[in-house]
Amino acid sequence: MSGHERNDVTERLRALAKRQPELPALLAPHRDAMTFASLARHTERIAACLVSWGIGRGDVIAWANDDRATTAGALAMLPASATIAPLSPQATVAAMRDTLERIGPKAVVVASHGDSPVARAAASLDLATMQADASPYTEAGAFDLVLATPTASLDRPRRHPDAWACIGATSGSTGKPKLVSHGHRQVLRTAFATAERLAMGPGDISGHITPLHLAGGIRNAYFQSLANGGAVNCLPEASVDAFLHAIAEGTVTFTSASFTILRELLARLEGGCRYEKGRLRFVRVASGRLEPDEMDRLEALLGVPVITGLASSETGSAAQQGLEQPRKRGSVGRALASEIRIVGANGVVVVPGGVGEIQVRGPQVFDGYLDDDALNAMSFADGWFRMGDLGRFDEDGELCIVGRLKDVINRGGEKISPFEIDAVLASLPGVVEAAAFGIPHPRLGEEVVAAVVVAPGVDPDAEALLEALRARLGARRAPRRLWYVASLPRTATGKLRRAALPDWVGYVPAAEVAVSVAPPADSPLETALAALWAHALSRPVVAHDVPFDAQGGDDARAARLVAQVGEVFGVEVPVAALRHDTSTVATMARWIVRHRGA
Repeated sequence: MSGHERNDVTERLRALAKRQPELPALLAPHRDAMTFASLARHTERIAACLVSWGIGRGDVIAWANDDRATTAGALAMLPASATIAPLSPQATVAAMRDTLERIGPKAVVVASHGDSPVARAAASLDLATMQADASPYTEAGAFDLVLATPTASLDRPRRHPDAWACIGATSGSTGKPKLVSHGHRQVLRTAFATAERLAMGPGDISGHITPLHLAGGIRNAYFQSLANGGAVNCLPEASVDAFLHAIAEGTVTFTSASFTILRELLARLEGGCRYEKGRLRFVRVASGRLEPDEMDRLEALLGVPVITGLASSETGSAAQQGLEQPRKRGSVGRALASEIRIVGANGVVVVPGGVGEIQVRGPQVFDGYLDDDALNAMSFADGWFRMGDLGRFDEDGELCIVGRLKDVINRGGEKISPFEIDAVLASLPGVVEAAAFGIPHPRLGEEVVAAVVVAPGVDPDAEALLEALRARLGARRAPRRLWYVASLPRTATGKLRRAALPDWVGYVPAAEVAVSVAPPADSPLETALAALWAHALSRPVVAHDVPFDAQGGDDARAARLVAQVGEVFGVEVPVAALRHDTSTVATMARWIVRHRGA
């Protein structure tokens, strides 16, 4: 393989067109397959069209067409003569305008039917617009480009390196989306390394059901197959039905899909959905994680390996499990075409088995964020990209993810990963999913709490769950409070937005409530109790309807409080009840009335 072929997507696809011209490259339901030879011809035609409009490598074409097959064709064709920036067609006008201003495209490809947010955003910025017309063709991915509204934006100077094949936006789990370059070299190095680890090549077909505008849909589900001589079957996004049908037809050999899609697939199969294995070889969990038992159950039902790895928009696949047995659940495999180190809080690389921040360097790591020098400075350390994940290497050199650095809860100086708590909660009977997070605590800094989704028909017993958590995690690491919610906040790709959980559950800091809450004048019992609570919590005033833990309570203060309550009121209040039945002044008053003299 020549150097150009190893470092340029277009040269690689041209070489494949010469070696295997009649093999399929792109598939889509109700379309004819596009061969590698046909893909090469369409690429040259589109390139000539763009050159005639003054567009070349380093110029950005923003793409927000809502036809998945056409978008799949554009991802392969446009990098020959431009940098493609695929955008979500569902984004709002404001979000589109912000992204377009930041990437500075020469033109925007919009849907050919009617008005759309991207068309309005482009018009407000006086950007040239194009339309992709697939009607003359029956092949998957084939289209003509039509210059709909030429503007002065076509005369802009080039803004970006010609080595960038794509520009993608992160899913934006916190703050505004980050703009990430996907260089020709980075895309191919990830694809080649993955192919070696997973024995991929001609004859493989990716069952593509993930968004085509996100890194997982571009670098993993798309180019991992296409760049290695395999095909991409562009199925309807997130459609489990279409995926199962394609497997049965023999037009899928693997998929790299988000854990949310695979969790739905698991539920369908366990519900008795018909499944024919076809040519399926493996399934890769992406954009999050399935719990180990879920992966085992899915693997048993599919009859093929269910594997996972560590990937990001910035690094591609940095680590990857193989197909061989046994596979370690809880591991993401060994490093893939990259170096990985684990760095402690003191900036020193930790010994094997030690926990620290995961840092990556290698030829597949991106060049940097487009428009944020400060973020670039924070994201790299001596040439190593800081993943933001906490991890460790086990005794066999496999990488295990412990959690996210920014999500770590600092409870009294003890650093607690919510990742472990999530897994334990999700393993308890009746719990569908859960997420732990930290809330402010006046003495400990942060306290551990969690949001929980229970199965339909389940009547949750908070105290029983908390007791089970204390038994599994220990009293110091177990959540002090649970909120029951219908769902968890997630991004478009299904990633948990942990930072949004306090607002999601309606958490209000105790300090904001306590100053405005006065003891009810008609409740002497509550008034007396509030005085005991204030003394135990070392606060001048306490709220009557805010939990003990949320007002600064801890285990030691809880023990002192229940002892004082017993002395004053002659009622023994279990310490555990402070986290459930008697968690507030008001509920403790009612509890005392019910139990006094019983």
